[in-house]
Amino acid sequence: MSSDPIARVPLDWPERHLSRSILVGKLQWHVQVGGSGPVVLLLHGTGGSSHCWARVVPEVLGHATVVVPDLPGHGFTRGAAPVDLSLPGIAAALKALLQSLQLPAPDLLVGHSAGAALAIRWALDSVQSSAVPVIGFNPALIAPPRSYLEMLAPLVHPIATSSWTARMVARVARNTPLVDRLVASTGSRLDAAQLHCYRVLFANPDHVRGALGLMAAADLPNLVERGAELGAALSLVLARGDRWLPEPRLLSVIKRSFPSAAVRHWEGGHLIPETAQSSTARFILEVLSGQRATTH
Repeated sequence: MSSDPIARVPLDWPERHLSRSILVGKLQWHVQVGGSGPVVLLLHGTGGSSHCWARVVPEVLGHATVVVPDLPGHGFTRGAAPVDLSLPGIAAALKALLQSLQLPAPDLLVGHSAGAALAIRWALDSVQSSAVPVIGFNPALIAPPRSYLEMLAPLVHPIATSSWTARMVARVARNTPLVDRLVASTGSRLDAAQLHCYRVLFANPDHVRGALGLMAAADLPNLVERGAELGAALSLVLARGDRWLPEPRLLSVIKRSFPSAAVRHWEGGHLIPETAQSSTARFILEVLSGQRATTH
């Protein structure tokens, strides 16, 4: 099989005409880039890929340069080891990717679920005098207690990231309704084309391994504990029907750790950027417009 991500991307993959293959260090990225103007970086969540933003991108392209990568270990990006899947590690890799694309730092960071946690981590580690604003859709900020992680992480990590486990999950995904049940458990309803993308992804052991590895490597308690350090403007959208990150629990964490965040409540489930695409695009453009007004 070709080592070029573009060769592995199905011809009917959403927004494939925007796809690029670029080698940065040991990572062979699959990234979709289009438009002109301020840079908007769209970050998918665990188990997702660029396809998660496919119906949002066309509505934003006329107003910004849109950058939509498959995160390390996900989709058609290759070369990531389990140790590369921490939030700061991925953030550093993304900065190197933008430099290789000859693009400036983002004017707006937008993330869904774990992608939102990644965007917050990026902003926390930013050395810019004015941190880039962040939008998070159903941000993955709920985690088990630190004591639980400290006791079990050494046991869970090698299992979750093992090739054997990834191959087993991929085999099950190919031969059972696992993906459909997994998506249904989010509280979101996707159409046939959207479900097809997830079936393609989860039939690939590399993608499964990357998704499990990101879950194992993300130190969400540390991120939440550092919330008070965040200087960036933070806008969060919580879905009332999110079955993975229940709104009441998530709101409690946000009020405690990110009290200055602007929070909106929408109807829908966990995969809201995929089910409320126009609303998602309008909100991104609204925040981007406000950011440009304050910097000019």
